Amino acid sequence: MQDETRRGKVRKMGVINFSRRLALALVAGSALSLFAGGVAVAQDKVLLRLAHGYTTTSVEQEVLAATADRIRERTGGALDIQIFPANELGTNADMVEQAVSGGDVIVFVDASGAAEKGFPTLGILSGPFLFDNGEQAQKFAKSDMFKEWTEELAAKGNLRILALNWFDEPRDIIGDRSFADPASLKGMKVRLPPLAAWLATFEPLGAIPTSLTYGETYGALEQGVVNATESSPNAIFAAKWHEVSKHLTRTGHIRPWLGYAMGEDAFKRLSEDHRKVLVEEFTASGEAAAKTHTERTNGHIEQMKAAGVEIHEADIPAYRAATEGFYTSSKDWPADLVGQIRALAQ
Repeated sequence: MQDETRRGKVRKMGVINFSRRLALALVAGSALSLFAGGVAVAQDKVLLRLAHGYTTTSVEQEVLAATADRIRERTGGALDIQIFPANELGTNADMVEQAVSGGDVIVFVDASGAAEKGFPTLGILSGPFLFDNGEQAQKFAKSDMFKEWTEELAAKGNLRILALNWFDEPRDIIGDRSFADPASLKGMKVRLPPLAAWLATFEPLGAIPTSLTYGETYGALEQGVVNATESSPNAIFAAKWHEVSKHLTRTGHIRPWLGYAMGEDAFKRLSEDHRKVLVEEFTASGEAAAKTHTERTNGHIEQMKAAGVEIHEADIPAYRAATEGFYTSSKDWPADLVGQIRALAQ
């Protein structure tokens, strides 16, 4: 009986010691999760899906993967992002609607699309010749005015912009002749995306907008169905339009504001520290992506020149004057807003 009593005490002490060790381990683990990487984070792991339409070999996918790694590191793994490229989860429009409806997703957005979610003023960023260079655009993206706009969009459209500074190089024109003078576009058939900002830019120049898919454009240029098309130099090179059109005019007419956003409801469900990490990392990554695009643009232009393409520098002051009506005729913002934006970007 004494032996059984002794064995029972030993077993009881073993259970007590194990329970103490387990409790200490849980406390230590909680401390690690709370202070990993020097940033206080929630203990429960949060998984966000990120959807975009770029390919797996694109600059965006490369930068996004690094962004997700840094976010995991800063939050001790408490905030995780799973990336789905090439529209794997559905069309971009569908994913934006899912975000606005409260889904735990991060989605690709541009200024025009975001403006349609309840804050039309944001559409001014899709206008022509708004800034002289990428540095000015990045500066405005950090301005108090832009921050106020993001709050307006979050309140009115339930869409929270994390960053909208993932700039590709501004769009140029490639075609069967030089378009250095804006008057040379009069009567020319130009392939354009069916977007209001693009139409409002080219129609005052006398161009005849023609809607074609990217896949149809190569043949249309080759057969003379259109005189020209426009896009960023990187996209022009990727589509191989320089094989059938030998004049690239560096107009830089529109610099698309691109980036990533999530539903405001989902954003508010995150801890304050997680929100801060997301905005900081996506903003920093936007600057990195823009720099990479610029570097690749220079290389692609050199390759196009080697393939026989002539490079023409556009008369930017003439183009800017000819398209200024975009800013002064809209009902979505006051006529003097463009001046305020340009002043903040200097």
